[in-house]
Amino acid sequence: MTITKEEVLAHLNKELNRSATAGEVEEYLLEALKDLSLQDEFLWIETTVDTIVGRPYYSEPLDYKRLLSVRIDDNAPLGKITWREYQVLIRDETSDDRDEPNRFTQHGGFWYPYPTPDAIYTATLFYNAFVLEIETIDEAEVKAVDNITFKDIYRDAIYAKTKASYCRGINWTDKAMEFQMEYERIILPPLKKLVKREPKFTRYTDL
Repeated sequence: MTITKEEVLAHLNKELNRSATAGEVEEYLLEALKDLSLQDEFLWIETTVDTIVGRPYYSEPLDYKRLLSVRIDDNAPLGKITWREYQVLIRDETSDDRDEPNRFTQHGGFWYPYPTPDAIYTATLFYNAFVLEIETIDEAEVKAVDNITFKDIYRDAIYAKTKASYCRGINWTDKAMEFQMEYERIILPPLKKLVKREPKFTRYTDL
């Protein structure tokens, strides 16, 4: 079920016995969405980028936090290599070495497929994101508060954090602290437990 700005506004007005307008609440809702997206790996995005023949680097998305995988067309995800390994691989690279990428690295806000593409491929990026104030959808600018991308399971978190921010904004300090505590100590911990973590492997060294 989609969470809407109108629902957040109605909840806030009911809970606080206020008659705030959408315009008055937008900045606090935006603060809540941004904060929630930074709390953990709650927001995952899949997007596509077309490679360019001979171009070695591509910008990370504006809302990028952490990359999970890059896939070329419908193939298996590319292997991840270090920046140093990439530098070694391209040291003597020529146009004859271009091919369909099978590995990639990241550095300085860009990702680098290797080999350097020899054709136009569709790269699919799957990454953890944070909320931008405005994003472009179908060539139109849309405010984050008008296009809430969090699933319904995050509704209570958005409600609580918006109320905390709103109460702080109108100097209801005690109420702000109450809702902030609810957000941090009651609502967020169960949500964080639901995040699927990537497995971490360590080498067994006991002799």
